[in-house]
Amino acid sequence: MEACSVHEYLCLIEQLKKNYTYAEGIAIFGTQTYTPHFIYRGHSNHKKYKLLPGVFRERVVSPGHTTTEYSQLEFNILNDFISEACRFVKDIPVEDIPAWLEIAQHFGVPTRLLDFTENPLVALYFSCIGAPKEDAAVWILNEPAYNKKFFFEGPLVLTIKSKQMVSKIVSDEIVYQDYQVQHYSNPDYIQWPWIYKPHYHEERMNLQSSIFMIWGADRRPLTEFVSTNEFMTDETVTNQTNGLICNIIIPANRKHELLNQLNLCGINEKFIYPGMDGIGRYINQKYSSRN
Repeated sequence: MEACSVHEYLCLIEQLKKNYTYAEGIAIFGTQTYTPHFIYRGHSNHKKYKLLPGVFRERVVSPGHTTTEYSQLEFNILNDFISEACRFVKDIPVEDIPAWLEIAQHFGVPTRLLDFTENPLVALYFSCIGAPKEDAAVWILNEPAYNKKFFFEGPLVLTIKSKQMVSKIVSDEIVYQDYQVQHYSNPDYIQWPWIYKPHYHEERMNLQSSIFMIWGADRRPLTEFVSTNEFMTDETVTNQTNGLICNIIIPANRKHELLNQLNLCGINEKFIYPGMDGIGRYINQKYSSRN
């Protein structure tokens, strides 16, 4: 799938929603209609970036050898951030590790969180804002289908269940950092990334309609968890009940025009980054794009 305009992009999303809405008979309750709820993530360089949190991204240390640069120091990194930032964020206790993890993610600290958004235009903006010579992509994840496959959850996940899942991953994977081999197949540990909506501790998270995935014991990219028959399509559908994920490619030569179209929709630097920082970015973009 490919989109060259905001209109074409939104039409593709609407077609995907139509394709993956279906009814299923359930004992006692009758017929249940399953409607997709999509979350989105934009990548400015489709070929370079994987659906993987920053703390697990690899770097080459020598020919043929790679390492995850930050993962063994995950709690050290987070604790250093809390030590430095707690004097500016006074309403969150230093013991509230999940909340600090979310704040750290939004200020560029490598964590096991991966940002998504409920707003497809925000994801499109992030796909277009960088790497002007590279094709971009917006990844789309069908949240109910994902939860059904990996966690046997219904269309609605209870808030208390979500909080318990996040707390367990933070405790097992970050605070106690259990790296035993059996950890990655032991059912006592949460293996798959968990999707949740954070508390919006700062305005940027609110305006970007933030959704997080927090990685569990399995540290592979998200696309390696799903099979090819679980990718969604806008054409003839043969996997209506198990469509989980797909992407829409944004050609490099359309990024500039798409940013202009998004600006007409109010999606620009001053929206994405509220405050003086965003105003500065907006003015710079406004005048640098006049030529």
